[in-house]
Amino acid sequence: MKKCVFLFLNIILISPSVFSQITEYIELSTKGVFGRSEMILYCEDYNYDDLQYFYIGRNNDNYHWVKYTGAKDVIIIMNDYENDTRELCFKQQSDEKATCKTVAAFASIHKLKAKENIFEVWISKINIKPDGS
Repeated sequence: MKKCVFLFLNIILISPSVFSQITEYIELSTKGVFGRSEMILYCEDYNYDDLQYFYIGRNNDNYHWVKYTGAKDVIIIMNDYENDTRELCFKQQSDEKATCKTVAAFASIHKLKAKENIFEVWISKINIKPDGS
């Protein structure tokens, strides 16, 4: 009996679905002088040292991409110039294709809800024309 209770408690306590889900943040801006798009990632938990910095250079048309496991909400903060836009795409684990939309990138906040364990986000550099895929 003691072994069954011990195994049951271990399964419950170690299960990833039991861990608290936290809000994740993505901050984006464009450095006009350098022609690059910068992305900073962090979470709401001040006790967790997770600040990360990434950038896409001037001659690179790739997207910023983040794959979350166990996130609750993803808040995207865009700090670009007036009239700038970005393509914002996201995909839940069970989705066949990503959902994409062109959004205003000037002083804007976009909140996404992760409904499944794996959640992915893609964000373009400013003023990139979507390729229709």
